[in-house]
Amino acid sequence: MQKALLEVNNFTLDFNGATAPTRAVNGISFSIAPGELVAVVGESGSGKSVTALSMLQLLPAAALPGGSMLFTAPGKPAVNILSLDKKAIRKVRGKDIAMIFQEPMTSLNPVFTCGSQVMEAIMQHQPGSKKAARQKVMELFAQVQLPEPAVVFNKYPHQLSGGQKQRVMIAMAISCNPALLIADEPTTALDVTVQQSILQLIKQLQQQQGMSVLLITHDLGLVADVADKVVVLYKGQIVEQGAAATVLQQPAHAYTKALLQCRPALHARGSRLPVVGDALAGTTILPALQPENSKLASPAAGIALQVQELQVHYPGKRNWPG
Repeated sequence: MQKALLEVNNFTLDFNGATAPTRAVNGISFSIAPGELVAVVGESGSGKSVTALSMLQLLPAAALPGGSMLFTAPGKPAVNILSLDKKAIRKVRGKDIAMIFQEPMTSLNPVFTCGSQVMEAIMQHQPGSKKAARQKVMELFAQVQLPEPAVVFNKYPHQLSGGQKQRVMIAMAISCNPALLIADEPTTALDVTVQQSILQLIKQLQQQQGMSVLLITHDLGLVADVADKVVVLYKGQIVEQGAAATVLQQPAHAYTKALLQCRPALHARGSRLPVVGDALAGTTILPALQPENSKLASPAAGIALQVQELQVHYPGKRNWPG
């Protein structure tokens, strides 16, 4: 049997509160095989993104992960990525595990050109000249089907469409040939007509490079044509997982059935679209999550945070004082 690229074992995640921690993910376990595309689906707040961010230690200090995430990079021994120190995890980020973030409009730096940002990712992990890195960026832009790569190289993010920005993000993510690509809601901010093309591009790149993909989405309909396996999360717990065809065509759990029933394509234009709560009305699937031997923190009295006249500036260029 082929060894899993990533094994998530009894993973838990708590967030420190004012008086007690709050549990967001409660003892989930799943695996990703080499070359496999696994889709993690569920509503907003079900624990999908925080699980993925934990794989690269990108959560704030208030996050308290538990369990293990065993990652076996090609040619290297298995390591628990939750226990790696800062120096070690930096060598994994972008090289062995890469991530396409949810919002391309805010993931790219607005003061640097798109080409320079992808070049930085390449030179961080692969020794070589700037000329070689620039040439590789051109090849990547062509690979992700961006028109006129040389023109896009010198453009700033605000000069590109949402779909083009997402393709730049994909080029950056695959620039170091990662073993695992995490795609966190890669189509959320895009037009419906662009969503399917982005997913098909990710699937195509996965097959060309032989990498594994963890696709995070709330839309079961989008993953039908690309996923090998589906993991369904509800309130921080896995309620169903298995082969994509089985889960999507013969769902066993009430929550999975509810997600499928809420797809817009199933309902006439102009009619009220059902929500998951309609399908689960009167059904208690899982109790509210909370850490063992603790109570959820109650809101503190008074104002916890107050912001007044906040401003954000992006410098266009440096002046003589810097």
